[in-house]
Amino acid sequence: MTPAVPEASLTALMQFLAEMALLCMGGQNPMTKEPLPANPAMARFYVDLLNVLKEKTGGSRTEAETAQLEEILYQLRMRVMDLQPAAPKS
Repeated sequence: MTPAVPEASLTALMQFLAEMALLCMGGQNPMTKEPLPANPAMARFYVDLLNVLKEKTGGSRTEAETAQLEEILYQLRMRVMDLQPAAPKS
């Protein structure tokens, strides 16, 4: 049985980019269920893409889409900060 394909929408695009960011933060391979190595640069790239999406769609999002995008960006930014290497101690 083939899984249903979701409807193409702004919400679907936001969720896709968020999932890609999470995978790059050291998530789990959806096919093998094995852990993936973290790639902070790519994780930040996907977060930056979401921010571009926010900037470019500012006047055409619904309130619900705006709230969802803000929450996604907030949560991902908090996780990306955890990926940054600790500052060297003096």
